[in-house]
Amino acid sequence: MRRAKIVCTLGPASDDSETIRELIEAGMSVVRLNASHGTPDERAATVDRVRAVGERVEDPVATMVDISGPEVRTAPTDEPLELSAGEDLRLVEGDVVEADTLGVSTSLSAVEIGDRVLFDDGRIETTVRSVDGEGVVVRVDSGGRLGGRKGVNVPGVDLGLDPVTDADREELRMAAEKGVDFVAASFVGSDEDVYAVNETLESFGADVPVVAKIERADAVENLDAIVAAADGVMVARGDLGVECPLEQVPLIQKRTIRKATTAGIPVITATEMLDSMVHERRPTRAEASDVANAVLDGTDAVMLSAETAVGDHPVRVVETMARIVRDVEASEEYAESREQRVPAAGDTRTDALARSARYLARDVGATAVVAVTESGYTADKVAKYRPSVPVVAVTPEESVRRRLALRWGIQPRCLPFVDEDAAELIERAATESVEAGVAASGDTVVVLAGMMTDLEGPDTTNTLKVHLAAEALAIGRGVSPGRAAGPVFFAPDGDLSDCPDGAVVVLPEPFDDEFAGDLQAVGAVVAADRGTTSLPAVVARELGVPMVGDAALDVAAGTVVTVDGDRGVVYESDITGR
Repeated sequence: MRRAKIVCTLGPASDDSETIRELIEAGMSVVRLNASHGTPDERAATVDRVRAVGERVEDPVATMVDISGPEVRTAPTDEPLELSAGEDLRLVEGDVVEADTLGVSTSLSAVEIGDRVLFDDGRIETTVRSVDGEGVVVRVDSGGRLGGRKGVNVPGVDLGLDPVTDADREELRMAAEKGVDFVAASFVGSDEDVYAVNETLESFGADVPVVAKIERADAVENLDAIVAAADGVMVARGDLGVECPLEQVPLIQKRTIRKATTAGIPVITATEMLDSMVHERRPTRAEASDVANAVLDGTDAVMLSAETAVGDHPVRVVETMARIVRDVEASEEYAESREQRVPAAGDTRTDALARSARYLARDVGATAVVAVTESGYTADKVAKYRPSVPVVAVTPEESVRRRLALRWGIQPRCLPFVDEDAAELIERAATESVEAGVAASGDTVVVLAGMMTDLEGPDTTNTLKVHLAAEALAIGRGVSPGRAAGPVFFAPDGDLSDCPDGAVVVLPEPFDDEFAGDLQAVGAVVAADRGTTSLPAVVARELGVPMVGDAALDVAAGTVVTVDGDRGVVYESDITGR
């Protein structure tokens, strides 16, 4: 399976139900909705469409609303402005668009003479010549066509903008009402900005994970504090490459990925990853290398923006990115880099067990790690240590299942937790790895779970177990040890005269009669009796065959099953050789 996930921005080219379904089938795990375009009502409708499609497909898909934050944009305009090098342009707050005057979304009065003002991801560069009470005059250093609603960057200048604008509050209100899975916070500069977004969400009664976008110079300076405050981070390389020297962006990307993975939070690498595919059917070699390097760096997810929002071939782009990711992850270089980046164990019990599960899975030849998790906390910790096998996260909460769709290496499954003991829950969770297609019946898996309900807080994981992943037909009590497979033979009255050799003898009712026939034909026993001193139990021990008691087996006679007297489980098919 592909470990790194794919985030896709939806837009006019991709926000219909059929295209959403095709994107999910191509490999999309997270939908990004860009609040810089459209309205909150339009995004709410798109969330509904995504959820409706998600109910009809097998793989979960998360939704992420990307709020604009304290960004500055040019005024909307029907036709792009032609700006030539050497000319002056006056910038004022508002929607003014005239020959020598351009409106921007907020006042730039904090700038000083000599500061740079950049437009459209730095494609157009200007320098401040004068500042007055109403506006700023800049000289165009490198010109070009400037459209409406384009980004404006003033590197190194604090414009004094609130981290959560009025427009952001409306977006966050919608996100809370719709129960979106993530909010991406744009232009954060510190941990306080992240907390401000969290507080706004809480004021609407919502607990939504916040992904902090690293795209300002002060965000890079405050990276450690932001990583500690946020639920995830995004390396937003577009504005980052404008705010910081371009040559520093690759190292900032690597540093951010390393710090996020060490902290155990998801990290998304974004912006222009396959930009040429907005119109072309194939990416450039450099773009393919860019995606590959982000995967080699250990990113949780790679993101597509204009490629899927307004591009000509949105589904083809996702298919292309998925192929690149899979090919990299199958390489020796990727395996080597993953082994070299395992963080030291964190301070929590779950950290220690999750890291141990990584190495235990490797040492016992396990096919998968199964994380039993209600909140997603245990699964997050397993992903932090990047095991070499797939991770199946089993949770009773559909919202947690969707959120885990962003996490590296995790295949989330929804499984109701009923009133059952620990052994039964582990058994059903291990079986989910077979249902998920990452393990075959009889494969070994490592299960990580929390089994003490009196512990408070998220750090309740206390069970690490090597387990057999197979379809459990019945779960009871192990009465006689051992494991054996054979065809089912029902003997309600104890008559074994037609019993084939090595059969699994099933006693559906409490049995206190005598057996008739050849007892040597019995290969295993499954009985309704629970006691260890019942006649079936005594006979099973004398014969030295496994027995599961307190179990009801509902299969056709002759069906081959495996009886595990150690675990007290009856599995489908013959798994004794595994």
